[in-house]
Amino acid sequence: MCSLRDFPELRDCSLTDKTASMPFVIKRIKPEEIGYPNIVVQLKGDQNPEPLFLPTSGLTTLQQILSKFAEENFWSACDELTKYFKRNPSNLSVLMYPLGLFMKFSPRASLKGPENLVLTDISRTKLWSSSVVRCMSWHPQITKLAIVSSHDIVHVYNQKGTEAKVKSKSQRAILSLAWRPLSIGTLAVGCEKGIFIWTVEFSNLSVRPTVNNVCKFIKDDHRYITGLSWNKMGDLLISSAVTSKTMYIWNYPLETCVPLRRITSDTLNFVHWSPDNTKVFSCSTNETFRIWSTDKWTSDKWSLNNRSRVQCACWSPCSSILLFATDSCSIINAIDFRKSDVFNGSRNYKKVAWPIIDIKSECINDKVIGGTLSDMCWDQNAQRLAITFKNSGSLVVFQTAISEAVVDCIPFCIIQGRLDEEPSTIAFKPTYKQGSLLTIGWSNGNIEYVPFEYTCKSKNDPEMFRTTWFSGDNNKSMSGRASMSTTTNSLIEYLLN
Repeated sequence: MCSLRDFPELRDCSLTDKTASMPFVIKRIKPEEIGYPNIVVQLKGDQNPEPLFLPTSGLTTLQQILSKFAEENFWSACDELTKYFKRNPSNLSVLMYPLGLFMKFSPRASLKGPENLVLTDISRTKLWSSSVVRCMSWHPQITKLAIVSSHDIVHVYNQKGTEAKVKSKSQRAILSLAWRPLSIGTLAVGCEKGIFIWTVEFSNLSVRPTVNNVCKFIKDDHRYITGLSWNKMGDLLISSAVTSKTMYIWNYPLETCVPLRRITSDTLNFVHWSPDNTKVFSCSTNETFRIWSTDKWTSDKWSLNNRSRVQCACWSPCSSILLFATDSCSIINAIDFRKSDVFNGSRNYKKVAWPIIDIKSECINDKVIGGTLSDMCWDQNAQRLAITFKNSGSLVVFQTAISEAVVDCIPFCIIQGRLDEEPSTIAFKPTYKQGSLLTIGWSNGNIEYVPFEYTCKSKNDPEMFRTTWFSGDNNKSMSGRASMSTTTNSLIEYLLN
C-alpha cells in the first residue's frame, strides 16, 4: 500500500534559486500558455441578493414571519415562529408541542444543526461556507467551465474566456453542478429548493439568462441537493438530497421522475453514475452506501465500521474500479468489480475493499500534509489521482495504473498555494488530448490549471507512463512502476510564490 512516507524530505527553494538540486522546479503555469482563460472569481462586483430586501430586524414578529415566507419558503417561516415561541414561552405555549412535533418532519430537521455548519461538514468542497469558490464542473464534451461563487451565482466560461452569469433569487445554498452530456449548454444546479436546469448560450450575452430558460425539478421531500449525476446519453439525471432518503431518476425530456427507495433510516449524501452506465454509487450521511445495477435497478448494500460515512468517491474510466474514502480514516479503498461477486447472483459473498493509499498526516518539508480527505478526483485516463484534505492546505497528486492487483499508485507531486488560499474544489477536464488537466478552485477565487502531458504505452512495456511537464525541457520525464525509486527521487513540488 502506498503512503505519504514515500515522499522524500524536501528543502525550500525559491523560483529564482538557480542552484536548486531538484530535477524539476516548475513555475506557475499561465493560462495563456495552454490556451485557457484566466479566471478569478470576484465577489466585489457581484450583487448579493440579500440587500435587495428590507432587513427583518426592525419588523414586527408577524412581519418577520411573513417576510421569511415570501423571501424563502414555508419551513423558514415555521422556523421563525418557533424562535418566537422560545423567546416568549408564555404566549400561546399550548402551541409549542404541536409546532415542535410538526417541525420534526420539516426538510431542515434532518440537517441536525445550523445549515452552514452541517453543509460544510458533509460537502466535498473544503471550507464550503467561507470559500469564494464552492463548486466547479467541466462540460464532458466541449470546453465550458461552470463555477459557483459563495453568493450562489454560477459563472460559466468558454475557452475564449467569455463569461455568462446564471443567477436566481430562489437558487441559494448551491451544493452540486452537473453538465448534461451531448448538449451544448444544459447545466443542472442542485441547491436548497431543488434542481434548476439552465440552458446557457453564448450567442447572445447581452441578454442575461432568466427564469424563462430554466426547468425546475422540485419536490417537498427533496431539498439541499448534494448529488447530481447524468447518464452518458444525457436523458436521465439522478439526484440525492441530504434531507431525503430517496433518490430520484429524472427523465429530462419528459420532465418526469421515478423514486428509488430502500427501507433505511439514513438520508443520502451524493451519487455517481459509472461511466459505462451499468452502475450507480450512492452513499448516505451515515455508515452505509449502495452500489446499484442499472439493469434491473437492484442494489447491493455495504456498511462501514466505526460509525463513519463515505466522504468522497470516484469511478475509474472503465467503471471496473471504485475508489472511496471515509470521514474518519485517512485510507483510500478500492472495490474491484473484476474480482467481486456483486450482481453475480451470490447471496453470501465476501465484500472486500482493498486499501491502496494511506494518507495519514506526515511532516514533509516542515509542513503537515495528509489526514482526512475532503475530496478526490481521477482523470479520464486513470493515470492521475488528485486529493485534497480537510485539515491541510496542500493538494497531493498520485500517478496511478489499473493492474491485475487492483490499482498501482506512485507519489507524484505536492501542490501548495499561497498563505491566503486553500484548495476548495478540484476537477480534471474530461477532454484534454495532451494528457490530464487538473483544475483547482482556490478559496480566494483563483482558478488554476495544472497540466500533465504524457503518452500512453502498451501495458507490457516496462515504462507504462512517460510524463512531461510544462517546463520547456522535453528531455525531463518520469517513468512508472519499473523505476519507482527514480520517480520518487524526482518528486516535483509545485512552488507558488
